[in-house]
Amino acid sequence: MKYFLKSQEIRQAKKLFEEGNFERLYILLQQIKDLERFNDLEKLEYHLLKSSVHFRYRQDSKCIEHAEIAFQLSQKLEYKLYSIDALLNKAWAVLWLGNFSLANELTLEAEKVLENLKECETFEIERRKAFIFFMKASCSWFQASIDGLSYISRSLEIRKKLGITHEIVEANSLLCAYYTHFKDDLDYALQLLDDSQSLAIEINHPWIDTYNSKSYGDIYYMKGDLEKALEYYKKGVCFFEDLNHLFPAIITISEIGNIYREMGDINQCCDYLKYSYDITKNIKNKWVKSEVLANLIDVLVIRGDINKAKDYLRKLKEIYNGLPNNKRIEQSYLISKALILKSSPRFQTQAKAQEIFTQIIKDDNIKNEYTIIAILNQCDLLLEELKITNRGEIIDEVKSLINKLLEVTKKLKSYWTLAEALVLQAKLSLLTLDLIEARTLLTRAQRIANKYHMQRLAIKISNEHDELLQKLDIWKKLKKSKSTLIERFELTDLNNHLSAMIKKQRYQLPKTVKEEPVLILIISNGGNTLFCHQFVEEKALNSHILGGFLTSIDYFIKEVFSEDLDRAIFGDYTLLMNSVNPFFIGYIFKGKSYNALQKINSFSEYLKKENNLWAYLMQNYAMNKIIHIEDNSLLMNAIKSVFLDETFP
Repeated sequence: MKYFLKSQEIRQAKKLFEEGNFERLYILLQQIKDLERFNDLEKLEYHLLKSSVHFRYRQDSKCIEHAEIAFQLSQKLEYKLYSIDALLNKAWAVLWLGNFSLANELTLEAEKVLENLKECETFEIERRKAFIFFMKASCSWFQASIDGLSYISRSLEIRKKLGITHEIVEANSLLCAYYTHFKDDLDYALQLLDDSQSLAIEINHPWIDTYNSKSYGDIYYMKGDLEKALEYYKKGVCFFEDLNHLFPAIITISEIGNIYREMGDINQCCDYLKYSYDITKNIKNKWVKSEVLANLIDVLVIRGDINKAKDYLRKLKEIYNGLPNNKRIEQSYLISKALILKSSPRFQTQAKAQEIFTQIIKDDNIKNEYTIIAILNQCDLLLEELKITNRGEIIDEVKSLINKLLEVTKKLKSYWTLAEALVLQAKLSLLTLDLIEARTLLTRAQRIANKYHMQRLAIKISNEHDELLQKLDIWKKLKKSKSTLIERFELTDLNNHLSAMIKKQRYQLPKTVKEEPVLILIISNGGNTLFCHQFVEEKALNSHILGGFLTSIDYFIKEVFSEDLDRAIFGDYTLLMNSVNPFFIGYIFKGKSYNALQKINSFSEYLKKENNLWAYLMQNYAMNKIIHIEDNSLLMNAIKSVFLDETFP
């Protein structure tokens, strides 16, 4: 029997769906009450549209309910394209409810139906292909698989050709998430997200204030802009609060709590984590509930509220006892138990905590945030033992753990922790009086912080490196004298750094002080000066110290680059060096290094990108001819805009 769409309401609803006008579609479908007046095709359209709307608003249970009815009707009417849509809508919803295997099964079932389709319009086939790729990418995302990047790229490519705006928005949004968390290209991820958001605003897509707000929050969080991340996360939660449907916002609410934690506001952090836990009481997803509980217990231990932490541990134990084979839930329980045990002043109880930390660290099946927590807390206990016993071999144990931490953070792409771990390693090198290694590690940490736009951390690391250079004479004297381990321990400030890592406290954005430019140099690999420009008058220079440096330029180049360092100090002056083959760029200044580092990096990039200037440098280099600033306007403008402009960086 052939059916036709007679209902004007259903026709209008289909039109709104194709336009991506989900707000009006939602209202229209809510107004439809009597379904008995519809024929089977109209009922199928109605339930499929209802499912699709709930898909966009993350009303997962309702999405499943209507998708299942739509699937049954599509089977009855042999409308296979609609069977595919119903299967994929359901796959999306069950994925968010934590049933990853079922989501995969439904997606593969939809793909099989599509493969067996015959005599269907190319447009409709391609549209379903793109939807299947989208769902494969979504499933891969939940399983932390980079395979999803190729799926979502193919989905977006097809959707752009078809020109369906709301589906382009959704694919762009997921592609942005992959570039944020898997490809480490935050600037490109932000560009993708801006593209998605612009299109979403055109059609008033619900993801403007949900997924996209969460993604903006993630990007700014990873960049270290906690205030901006907080603003976007809160915006994402407000949308679901207005719907009185908070389950989709659980993770975002927890992220808000974590930001307050990193800002040092533990009470606000606790409030948001408790809020998140209260929402989980009404859901069946035990994995999400265990994650929230573990997070809450961690913060309560830091706050010193051990009895309350024990209450929540009992709730977590109930979940674990019900699902003893779930490794993720087991780790949530074990790390929470160990943190509570560690808080005890008794050595015997702390030893039990150490056993659990060791168990988690050695578990090669799962390497995640809990592994990082276990390593940091194990290091903390060992360093306390070091202060009491003064046994040098404990340093080797801690170094071994830090090496493990570096492996895990690289694998997880946890770059903030990776950079901080390198600083921790540098401080351990100071304990053993390996000054060159300490400086090399700080340089590596600096590069990571700069590369991933973590400004707070980059400034802190740069200041630490400056401070170490200022204290080099003290450290060299300690190396010659018979200093005790405890004396060196106090000087490294190791405890405070590790404590901040355990508490996940990020630093307030330090005030950067403008440096005083002294000299900029371009030097060949062989040590010959190609260009030299002074920013201060001759009489203002300490000519004895500076002259000594210039006559020993080969030595400084060798010292800086042979040990993979980025700076050296002589008297009141600091030298920063950057390699732009076949040249070295040297910048001499007085003051703090962070702003100076941004300037020399920008200047180096400008030289490489400005083809005419680069050709001019290479020409003079080949002729072994010295360049003066007035010889080239491009070079003059670059120096003025980078080194003399008060608004830079």
